[in-house]
Amino acid sequence: MIKMISRIFSMTNQRTKVLLNISATLAVGYFISPLLQTAKAIEVPTLPNQTQAMPAPLLHLDSYFTHHILVAEKATHTLYLFRNNDSYPELVRSYHMATGERSGDKLFEGDYRTPEGTFFFTEFLPHQQLVDNFGDEGLIYGVGAFVMNYPNPVDRIRQKTGGGIWLHSTNDETRIDKGLDSRGCIVTANKHLVDISKYIELERTMIVVVENLNWLSQQAWLNKRNKLLETVEDWRVSWEEQNIPNYISFYHKDKFHDARHGGIEGFTRFKRAIFSRPGNPEVNITDLSLIVANNYAKVNFRQDYRAPNLTDIGRKTLYMVQDTYYDWKIVSENWTKRGIKNEEEKSEQLAFKPSLRFFQSSELDEIMPIFTASQETN
Repeated sequence: MIKMISRIFSMTNQRTKVLLNISATLAVGYFISPLLQTAKAIEVPTLPNQTQAMPAPLLHLDSYFTHHILVAEKATHTLYLFRNNDSYPELVRSYHMATGERSGDKLFEGDYRTPEGTFFFTEFLPHQQLVDNFGDEGLIYGVGAFVMNYPNPVDRIRQKTGGGIWLHSTNDETRIDKGLDSRGCIVTANKHLVDISKYIELERTMIVVVENLNWLSQQAWLNKRNKLLETVEDWRVSWEEQNIPNYISFYHKDKFHDARHGGIEGFTRFKRAIFSRPGNPEVNITDLSLIVANNYAKVNFRQDYRAPNLTDIGRKTLYMVQDTYYDWKIVSENWTKRGIKNEEEKSEQLAFKPSLRFFQSSELDEIMPIFTASQETN
């Protein structure tokens, strides 16, 4: 680690100085734009006191979006809960789970496979709503279900189909012991879903689904993390400088797709028109998370954009893949207000605390009394 920092210090160009300032902020748990930094001595970032290797998908967590994050490992039928520890992942606990009846990544509707990748939780469906909507069929989901945003933008680029992928519980927990026993959803025990729900915030919390959860040495993990951080910072700077050739070079020339402007040519025309306006914008990035799974990176952050004619704050998500030369390129970017609090609310926000925000009680017989009573009489 010291050798790596020494090598970075030996570089003298201005961009490297910016990146080194960013590295110094890693110990406080989020990515700070150089525009927001004050001059101070640079400290060498250190890893938490942990001897184990680092989980490969979780390269950088934050305290706003990824205070907690779930990782579902299909091969071992294990659902892991990690928390943010000054931007580093720390394992909290694990749960047993079942996934799709057929192994492999989901490709099309009705293939009974669980999709792999990174997904937001967008909605919660409580037990009573499931029963009201689906009748007796709704009982199979147990105490409730969290809806995942499958297919995500990368899934759509890859022409995957299907939907209705949830993290839910069940009225027959023997299914979980079978491992492969759903139509594509992730299934866990009722009491475990109630516990997991304490750590979920809709439109913020993510779940990462992998076949095998790979682990990296700390040095290899840091190298991957720093390369992706460098790419994001270079992209941000090129945006502020309104350097259109440099800015567009961060987008994949063949795979990039924008919902409004189509492929790279249409997107370039749009951005060239925006960049031609007088005055350069300030683009500040905070609350950054870096998640890598299923051969793509999901870069999620709070974006504060300030230009002469527009000031706005929202959640920006970059989906990136590596090109032939292993450089990260953007294939999709999304901006939304969902999951974002205004400045006043954010300034008053205390550290996240787990709570029963989706259930009025942790007692199963109070959540679904009909099902519990029927079990007792059988």
